[in-house]
Amino acid sequence: MIHEHVIFLNMETTQTLLQLFEPFCARTGAALKVLRENFRQQMKQNRTVETDAEIELKAGKHKLRFLVELKNEIRDVHVAALIEKLQPADQWLLACRYIPGPVKETLKNQGINYMEAAGNCFIQAGPFYFYINDQAVTEFRGAKTGKLWKPAGLKFLFAVLQDPDLINAPYRELAGKAGIALGNIGDFLDELQSEGFAKKGKRDGVPLLFLENKTQLLNQWAELYNAVLKPKIKKGRYRFINDPQAKQWKKIKLERAVWGGEPAGALLTKFLEPEQFTLYTEGPNPPIMKALRLLPDPAGNIELYDRFWPADQKDQQQTVPPLLAYADLTTNTDSRNRETAQRIKQQYLA
Repeated sequence: MIHEHVIFLNMETTQTLLQLFEPFCARTGAALKVLRENFRQQMKQNRTVETDAEIELKAGKHKLRFLVELKNEIRDVHVAALIEKLQPADQWLLACRYIPGPVKETLKNQGINYMEAAGNCFIQAGPFYFYINDQAVTEFRGAKTGKLWKPAGLKFLFAVLQDPDLINAPYRELAGKAGIALGNIGDFLDELQSEGFAKKGKRDGVPLLFLENKTQLLNQWAELYNAVLKPKIKKGRYRFINDPQAKQWKKIKLERAVWGGEPAGALLTKFLEPEQFTLYTEGPNPPIMKALRLLPDPAGNIELYDRFWPADQKDQQQTVPPLLAYADLTTNTDSRNRETAQRIKQQYLA
């Protein structure tokens, strides 16, 4: 059975880990102890990484500690970045509600320890060797399939994560802020509650909804935005006609377009110099191409995406909102980008 955990920890992450490890502990007799959460860990070669938790697993007479990377689910797009981050592999454990079969095989072949909510796992470190792959994924623990995690739902969450009070706004106002059909709002609010991301309460005696488990919701949104919505809004890949333009990108006057990805990260944190350029634009491509002097190029370093959220005429920002810049950068294989994503999270999203 699962043993004690430190009582001053954030209960959101602790309870998620306790629930996720329960089938494994019940089957193996192992015991889990959550030691600490949400900290930066100094690794070898002066590498600093964001860590969701540190745990201790006890099996028989043996105890081992692991740094934990906690995810809702893993897709192919995440694997390369995870393999790079979770090194040395014997010090880390990837904990997920759901991992597709082919991805589990890749992780195992790369020596990455993982734990799935159904109890399937691969752990090879010190005296430990656990490999379980015969547990069926239940409906509760499976990948998210509700409307909330499809394109319109992700647009809804994008608005709500930036302004949590919107979940109490009139449906028409909320639909307008999210840029989605009015008829979806009721279903999205119901799913938000049923999945534990919102609960009913009162403020000054007034019944209201309040967002819950915001960190988990933010991370889950970022993962599924990259996997589900972002591929659908891609408009093409380009390059600057003249190479010097890339060095002068800050001086480019943008109209009906804002920087995302690395340029947004650079402007928000002053931490990196962009090598790949991301733009979210309104309207057809030819006017943007002419204004920015771009040429189509499958190998180019500029990607255009449709702006999927309503434009605010009063908003004169050069960048996408920090939440979207974080999502653009956090699943990138470049360690500079992931470090920038964490800086954005700490400075703007905490």
